[in-house]
Amino acid sequence: MTLHIPSGQDIRVAKGDDLYIQVDQTCTWCYDDPTPCFPGGLLKPGTYTATHPPTRYGPYTAKNDGTVAYDAVTSGQCNPKGKGLTAHSIVVS
Repeated sequence: MTLHIPSGQDIRVAKGDDLYIQVDQTCTWCYDDPTPCFPGGLLKPGTYTATHPPTRYGPYTAKNDGTVAYDAVTSGQCNPKGKGLTAHSIVVS
């Protein structure tokens, strides 16, 4: 599986899955791996600059099943746990 960043979501991984992280645009990256699926860690949180062709990191091989939350933003605060905290409203007419 390849994560194209900037973007953010929760991903489900299974033991033995290989994960690549590709930097498509300069962004700040962070992640949360509570299981941990990747006991050795993933790409160190911080700001990464895109290159041409885009820089690809990995593979990172999952040692356990679980879910990893990640976030990569071009501006603002990087927070993999905060994606669900944004207020939403739905207007029906």
